[in-house]
Amino acid sequence: MNITELKRDEIAKVISLRKLNKKYTNRLMDIGIYESAEITLLKVLAMGRLYLLEVDDIEICIRFNDALLIEVVK
Repeated sequence: MNITELKRDEIAKVISLRKLNKKYTNRLMDIGIYESAEITLLKVLAMGRLYLLEVDDIEICIRFNDALLIEVVK
């Protein structure tokens, strides 16, 4: 399952970032998205192109293509 399959306000745990580019993975880790982190999908914006997530009380917006590559489990 990936982030795009979550419904609004669902909480999930990140299980893999391996499909992402290493540089992008490092950026995500710097802002709190890492394996075993709990994320909440707040909203889907811009006609499904952006995903607003909450991690540790911080709101982060990521692109659809990147959300597809982040594996999560509910």
